Amino acid sequence: MVRGFYQLTSGMLTQNRMLNTISNNLANTATNGFKADKVRAKTFGSMVIDRIDSERTPIGKVNLMTTADKAVTDFSQGTLQQTDRPLDFAIGGDGFFAVQSDDGVVYTRNGSFNLDDGGYLTLNGVGRVLGKDGRPIALGTDNVQSDGQGNLFVNNNPAGSIGVYRFPDNQALKKIGEGMFSGAGAVVEQAPQVSWKCVEGSNADMAQQMTSAISAERGLQSCSQALKMYDQVLDKATDIGKI
Repeated sequence: MVRGFYQLTSGMLTQNRMLNTISNNLANTATNGFKADKVRAKTFGSMVIDRIDSERTPIGKVNLMTTADKAVTDFSQGTLQQTDRPLDFAIGGDGFFAVQSDDGVVYTRNGSFNLDDGGYLTLNGVGRVLGKDGRPIALGTDNVQSDGQGNLFVNNNPAGSIGVYRFPDNQALKKIGEGMFSGAGAVVEQAPQVSWKCVEGSNADMAQQMTSAISAERGLQSCSQALKMYDQVLDKATDIGKI
């Protein structure tokens, strides 16, 4: 009887964590370069059930509870959206832009850049964008052109190259904000694919996330209702014990 409480309570906690993750995905469906998360569930502990007879015949195993394992990030590419802004860029395939923030270098797929007061290419609210040489890119003007590899030109003169960095394992990266990651082992890509006057949209699909939210909500409600039934049955058992 008590095992049922463990199973249902763990189920509620797991569904609640899934809902929190889905809510964050939904809130970022319009965030450039955002990568959706998905919570994986796993069973925790198991026990063998035997039939009570002369030989105690094994019936099988039963899991004691379900728990949320970890959130796995989907790094698939979002849809590229044409903007016609000269400071918008999108990476084709794997890779990240590097930005020098106050807390160190962070990585993102959001290529909607601007110029700061010093004329440097910057991601608003984060910091200056780094080039292939690992240094901030000074442009001085937004009247720039770019080829398909992130090389920048002002009045047909080279003005720097946007750095695209790759990691051995993207799943090892740590999410630190809306579309931002931190990690070690970044290697600059020498021949990246960088679309000019484009940004990459979020890969969180609204319809899919809503469907997942409904499923998780129903799972949470089912566990809650079953938990109430367990509580009522336990009350009845207690009354019988008093008699």
